[in-house]
Amino acid sequence: MMTSEDMKRVHLPKLTTDQIRRISNAENACRDSQTDWGKNYWFEVLRKLCDKYNCMDYFRKVTH
Repeated sequence: MMTSEDMKRVHLPKLTTDQIRRISNAENACRDSQTDWGKNYWFEVLRKLCDKYNCMDYFRKVTH
């Protein structure tokens, strides 16, 4: 469920709530992954979503 805290944290006003939810879920899954395979998989999912929604600046900020 998308909370108002997630909306404030992501701060991408041009995206819909569904798009923000997808990015947020991929970000959380990447952070919580415990295997290299899982980390690589969710990192690529997050990268592709950010590329698709034209928010690569956010991707670079999140991944440092």
